[in-house]
Amino acid sequence: MPKSYIIITGKPRSGKSTLVLKLSEKLKSMNISIAGLITPELKDQNRYGFEIIGISSGKRKILALEKSRTSEKSKYKLGKYIVFTENFVEIFEEEIKNPKDVFIIDEVGPMEIPSRKIQGSFLEELKKSEIKTVIITVKKDMVQEIKDFFTQDNIIDIDEIGADLAYAYALEKSTGTDAFLFDLDGVIIDSSEFHKQSWVVLMSSKGINFSEEDFKITFGKRNEEILKDYFPDLPESEIKKMSYEKEELYRKLAKGNIKPIDGSIDTLRLIRENGFKIALVSSTPKENIDFIFKELKLDNFFDAVVSGTDIKQGKPNPECYLVAAAKLGVKPQRCYVVEDSEHGLEAGKRSGTKCIGITTTHKKLKNADIVVNNFYEMNELIKKVILELK
Repeated sequence: MPKSYIIITGKPRSGKSTLVLKLSEKLKSMNISIAGLITPELKDQNRYGFEIIGISSGKRKILALEKSRTSEKSKYKLGKYIVFTENFVEIFEEEIKNPKDVFIIDEVGPMEIPSRKIQGSFLEELKKSEIKTVIITVKKDMVQEIKDFFTQDNIIDIDEIGADLAYAYALEKSTGTDAFLFDLDGVIIDSSEFHKQSWVVLMSSKGINFSEEDFKITFGKRNEEILKDYFPDLPESEIKKMSYEKEELYRKLAKGNIKPIDGSIDTLRLIRENGFKIALVSSTPKENIDFIFKELKLDNFFDAVVSGTDIKQGKPNPECYLVAAAKLGVKPQRCYVVEDSEHGLEAGKRSGTKCIGITTTHKKLKNADIVVNNFYEMNELIKKVILELK
């Protein structure tokens, strides 16, 4: 028996197929072996049929066409469609040859099981297989039959909880979680203004007007990378000296004034109390982290710390998050990265983690798997999805 079944349902056009396509791409990027079938619509101006695509093999065949669009013969007709169930079975058999971690079937309904007799169908093979996780999207009129067949009470209904939460639930159930990897600036602490002013003062002393847009480009990068863009001919020793000067300015400005982002400490406490590991992962120098820990008494929350001093390449390079996962002794795909910038989220994505984007700094976070507006929303996500499935 597979370890778990994920059964997703919703009304027609609720986004089930979009969800599993997004999920399959994410799992592949996490180096999780995946097979199965997706059934995208065939369209010109209107839907005129369905195709089958093997996720692992890449094979494509027609599942159904409007009767007026084909002269091919088939044993089975459903409404306005001629259905080629044999094509579905052929690609299914190809996909299930080599056991995978995850197997996806999108979307079980009368086209895939025309007799509606689940016993003896391809679902029997899934039930008997050694696949760890089976993800099925199913039309509402067959939910009860699929539920009873797999003896599952846990159904993800997109119509009830929304596509975003349904995706978060399916992703979590597919991977599991051991740890959270937090960025520092703009995520746990409100430090943006102090960093900006320290850059403005430093660059002004060198005759450079440093703007708000210039500052935004620096997010996630190490100082040395930023300074080399402005002073490409300076020797390494001078670059390091300027970097140290910038961080001294930052610490002077922030001393006694630095504050945590609203709700961030409560979230760290919630995670710690429920037995997950936590790492702090920042491109900022170790001296700044030591300073913040002293100012806000945060050191007891973290099992590991990765600073700019520990890495050779800054974000969006994934090195920092790979180092953090290794320090914690966990697999990247069983970690959530929590970031506020595209650079940081790209680093998390490339490291093979799940990514939560928090809109404390930027409103559009395209590299995030899940977006929350604040830590109160993140706490709800943790309670509703992660703790429920722990």
